[in-house]
Amino acid sequence: MERTSGIKIYALTLFALFALALSAFADEFDAFDEQKLLEIKPAILQKMGVRLTKVKYGDSTKSIKLPGIVNTDETSTFTVNTKFGGWIERLYLDYTGKTVGRGAKIAEVYSPEMVAVQEEYLSFLRHANGLKGQQQDAYSGVFANDANQLAAGARARLKYWDMSEAQIRELERTGKPRRTVSVYSPSNGYVLAKNVSAGMMVQPGMALFTLASTDRMWVIADVYEEDMKFIRQGATAKFTPANQPDTAFDIRADYIYPEMSPSSRTLKVRFPVNNRKNMLKPAMYGDVVLSVKSGKVLKVEEDAVMDDGRRKIVFVSKGAGKFEPRVIVTGAKADGFYEIRRGLKANDVVARGANFLLDSEAQLKGIKPAKVQ
Repeated sequence: MERTSGIKIYALTLFALFALALSAFADEFDAFDEQKLLEIKPAILQKMGVRLTKVKYGDSTKSIKLPGIVNTDETSTFTVNTKFGGWIERLYLDYTGKTVGRGAKIAEVYSPEMVAVQEEYLSFLRHANGLKGQQQDAYSGVFANDANQLAAGARARLKYWDMSEAQIRELERTGKPRRTVSVYSPSNGYVLAKNVSAGMMVQPGMALFTLASTDRMWVIADVYEEDMKFIRQGATAKFTPANQPDTAFDIRADYIYPEMSPSSRTLKVRFPVNNRKNMLKPAMYGDVVLSVKSGKVLKVEEDAVMDDGRRKIVFVSKGAGKFEPRVIVTGAKADGFYEIRRGLKANDVVARGANFLLDSEAQLKGIKPAKVQ
């Protein structure tokens, strides 16, 4: 009796295990069954708004997001100096970081050399003007011409020493040399380095300030190794600063640096950016987004693919209003298309536009999507 009871228990255990295994592999066994098709009349399809489209090969666009940081445009930095020696009597740029506009006065310099050149020019100018009123003869014409040349040479010397045209005209009008000469900023920018202070003696060519223009900046992006093959000089992108998420600057790569960073294993790419509104500041972070072509791929319109959260399903047309629900594997999504990795082939015709209605109808009729092949 006990032996018979043990055999029964053993048989029931085997049956339970077989039932569990059958349940676990039910979906696999379904694959051997003939796939049921969803059949809908053409008039109803039209009312549902279902359209048909072909799966085809096309250019694939890949979006690459890179970290970027705003830098000063090195080609826009410039040094302010004088071509004469002297002493700084007044300084208008008195700290690093101060912004300055083009043509703004930045210093007043007393230079005995400049005073002497001004006096020389005024002397030649008075002499030339005096000869103009005299009776002209062979000798006076020669003297007048020489006097004019001397005056013109002295005037040119003032311009060579960066005395502005307005300052020279003021000198001619007053007939008195200026004790100090004003130094002006040649461009818009801000002070990167301040090397002088009021009362300090300066020599010809000595750097008084180093300024950087803010009209144009550089965005330096770090490109990871796997994305290097997509980066080309001239590639277009958009830069979005971290503190201005709704603002995007159109930029174009103009230089790819020749060396990789040994620590981060990234390659730096330079993007000049227009900053005339002064919205960007050095060391500001943001995202650089590039859209690059990654070759020919099999793809289908985005609205032909239904994503239920677990899988992606399409409805393959079999003609005469018949559709086969099918699970597919997709790749990247860009420009309104999905890249097809598995489950479809070129020239397959699929439904688009109202797939959720087709899916609801298939579920009501108990039609399961075919598994990806």
